[in-house]
Amino acid sequence: MTELLDQIKIVAEAREKSKRAYIDKLAAYEAWEMENRALLDAEGEAKSLVAEAEAKLRELTLKAYQETGNKAPAPGVGIREVTKLEYDPKEALSWALEHKLALQLNKTFFEKLAKTDTPEFVTVSTEPQATIATDLSEVLKEN
Repeated sequence: MTELLDQIKIVAEAREKSKRAYIDKLAAYEAWEMENRALLDAEGEAKSLVAEAEAKLRELTLKAYQETGNKAPAPGVGIREVTKLEYDPKEALSWALEHKLALQLNKTFFEKLAKTDTPEFVTVSTEPQATIATDLSEVLKEN
């Protein structure tokens, strides 16, 4: 029992040290952000400009493709044709069941149902699992 209590204290102290390091890191990062606000704002504006310019370039590339049929209408841009499927998911599921395709089991839903109405092929057992309290500060006070 002494070894267990000693280990609880070790974990509590390690968590406290980790928590302090995290808080220190956050404080340092917040200070860095304040000191570099202009740089961060400039980066945000630049990213926004890039996104707008790229959207316009894509629009112009699609327009050129529609006009010419050329998939490489200018250097550095091109057209990739993507196949898209549209379907009713319910009909797709019915089709998959009818064709006996391997469908993915929704494990979470199945296990929830199996706990309340257990099928014959399911074995239910209980096994111990160790837990550690989130707050071990009381253990540290006992020193």
